Amino acid sequence: MKKILGILLAMCMLTTLATSAMADKLDDIKAKGKLVVGSQVSFAPFEFYFPDENGQEYAAGFEMELARQIAADLGVELEIADQQFAGLITALMAGDVDLAIAGMTATDERRLAVDFSDTYYVGEQPVLVREEDLEKYKTYEDIKGKVVGAQTGSIQQSIAEEQFPECELLLLPMIPTLLMELKNGNVEGVICSKLVAMSYMNVYPGLAFSEIPVESNKNGVGVAIAKGEENAALLAAVNETIARVKADGTYDGWVEKACAQQAELELSQK
Repeated sequence: MKKILGILLAMCMLTTLATSAMADKLDDIKAKGKLVVGSQVSFAPFEFYFPDENGQEYAAGFEMELARQIAADLGVELEIADQQFAGLITALMAGDVDLAIAGMTATDERRLAVDFSDTYYVGEQPVLVREEDLEKYKTYEDIKGKVVGAQTGSIQQSIAEEQFPECELLLLPMIPTLLMELKNGNVEGVICSKLVAMSYMNVYPGLAFSEIPVESNKNGVGVAIAKGEENAALLAAVNETIARVKADGTYDGWVEKACAQQAELELSQK
């Protein structure tokens, strides 16, 4: 009996220690001195690589500025984990990243797996077509049965599956690749964030926004975080940063800077 009680006591102590270690993600981040943010750094102007004054590429874009500000407010270093968008929620749930900041729309389906911060961006999701096809594709009936592209694991994929059910869907992980497929005539339309599309349209001339109606998700974009009480303090800290930078105009400045940098990058690539 004493042996059994001893084993039970040891198990309880281990459980208590494990629970304490996981009790507060924010404390854990501060103890490590590092915030790991998952993103796919190829979604301009949200996030993209841009050369600094020394010619070294760094993660630019208004969401990367938000990530840096969150880390600064927490008093820790920032590590960007650049990976495929479709795997970000899995990485969050596995604890491989602390936050996901990647133009991620807070859909009801995603909220079943992770929590989201307050919204900081709500955008349109139009269909891009070739300029010469603007008159050809004006309604869903016009493009029905054709190939439509969207980014893998994105809100645009959900829109394509739900609102373009009779179209053949081409899913690719990178927006630039999708736009090249459109330019080359391998797809007839690409569903894309309007802000993102505008940042690429100088690089890929000859594309235009069609009149095909698309019902956009109004939930907006937020920072994704793993579910659980241990993440409550971290989520509150993220929301505090978002509220401040939106109220004082800092966030708008980031968006303006990101769009200007992307335009500069596009011109340099011509």
